[in-house]
Amino acid sequence: MPNPPPGAPTDRPNQPPPPTVLSTCCVVLVRTQGPINLGMVARLCGNLGVTELRLVNPQCEIDCPDARKFSTHSKDLMLAAPVFATVEEATADCGYVIGTSGDFRVAELGPHVRAERVPELLARRPVARFALVFGNEAEGLNDVELRACQAWIHLDTFGQNLSYNLANAVAITLYVVATASVPPPAFDIPIAAPRAMVEHLMEYWFATMARFQYFRRTEPQRYWPLFCKFIARLHLAEPDIQILRGMLAQFNLGAFGERFDGKPAEREGKPLTLHEEARGAKILAERRAQRELQAQNGPEKLDQAPIEPKKHAPELFD
Repeated sequence: MPNPPPGAPTDRPNQPPPPTVLSTCCVVLVRTQGPINLGMVARLCGNLGVTELRLVNPQCEIDCPDARKFSTHSKDLMLAAPVFATVEEATADCGYVIGTSGDFRVAELGPHVRAERVPELLARRPVARFALVFGNEAEGLNDVELRACQAWIHLDTFGQNLSYNLANAVAITLYVVATASVPPPAFDIPIAAPRAMVEHLMEYWFATMARFQYFRRTEPQRYWPLFCKFIARLHLAEPDIQILRGMLAQFNLGAFGERFDGKPAEREGKPLTLHEEARGAKILAERRAQRELQAQNGPEKLDQAPIEPKKHAPELFD
């Protein structure tokens, strides 16, 4: 039966489509090269109920004939899409960020998430907004961009071509997520904090570890990907961020006499003050003495010879 002409009545029910988990999703396109793909993805967002399209460093013209032609009924969404410099900036207000990769990268990124499991994942880790991030047509997402995500999706292929066209990959992913069964929401699980808050905590935490000479046996750059994986496994709400930040500030106060409340980057490359060095050396010496005492007593005698609390401990936290 031929399609009715534009504007003619159809038998489609005159009611809004039911909402899906995609109603809280934003699609992020990274370094997109083809205006046709851009237009087609905008149209897909309109088909599947995605109301936010965001672009990271697009490599094609956005307002051009090809993009307009293939963005049928979603031209306004495409033209209004905000442009960002990095994935981190584009997803700063999202509670969960899911990347995609045509390559199978378990060794680097850990197990992937199947697209149909996304609703289940979001039920366990509720968010106000989440992002699905897609790389460009030639290279996909690079290592830095994938590490800005907390999980990643890989679409199976069954022929000799191992990756999908960008617009096709977006279509498959969005359709599978939209039509997957949605489990009931978990009770008593708070909404995840935005990624910007989590990233600020990570930077502060990492800088504190460096301040305590945690990286004496490894380069900080080599440890950072492992640290990112560790944080990605945690469901952190805003109160959790505040508690952890407060604990780290208190550790800095106890060891160095200040809470280290400035941005970690501001301290990069700056030597510690004499007071900080003296206070830090004192704390480290006390810890070394504790370990030596434990080694002398042996594990079976630790309960009989407890380590007395430091006499100066109360004044550290005034």
